[in-house]
Amino acid sequence: MPATEPIRIGKDTKEELKKLKVHPRETYDDVVKRLIEEYRRRGHEKD
Repeated sequence: MPATEPIRIGKDTKEELKKLKVHPRETYDDVVKRLIEEYRRRGHEKD
């Protein structure tokens, strides 16, 4: 398992991330990575 780093997010943000899970056991890290991937696919990636 890769090293992890704690981050602080608001309760409301956590609840929104929870709603975006595709499976109850999906990690928040996986949710955030999926969101980043989608953002990049839509052409928002900076060089």
